[in-house]
Amino acid sequence: MSVTYLETGSQNPYYNLAFEEFVLTHRLEGEYLLLWQNDNTIVVGQNQNTEAEINRAFVEAHQIHVVRRSTGGGAVYHDLGNLNYSFITGVGDAERLTMERFTRPVVEALGLRIQVEELCDRRVEWALVEKLSPEPEQEKE
Repeated sequence: MSVTYLETGSQNPYYNLAFEEFVLTHRLEGEYLLLWQNDNTIVVGQNQNTEAEINRAFVEAHQIHVVRRSTGGGAVYHDLGNLNYSFITGVGDAERLTMERFTRPVVEALGLRIQVEELCDRRVEWALVEKLSPEPEQEKE
């Protein structure tokens, strides 16, 4: 199955999260890869208490956007140093739903290498991402 690649072309976090939600709820068949960047933004999870997660005075003084995503998880900070992505697909085979399945194509497209290992007895994974570069040359005498 092919992957449809979409970029928002926007740094507006309200637009970017709305774009992601629209693709999720209106997609036809297939898998979608979305890439975007947000200007200075705190993104809070669906069930979080925003007031407990942010320092309102600091956020207002520094004009940081605060947005809520439609999924759970913790609060995260985005700026133009982040490249954000969503990989949208049907559930299909639950055994294939691993971090590696969705991360590897993105990481490799960026010319990086990924190593994923399973930790503990549960399906908890972590990834080590390295820039692929040649070994430094030894100085010749």
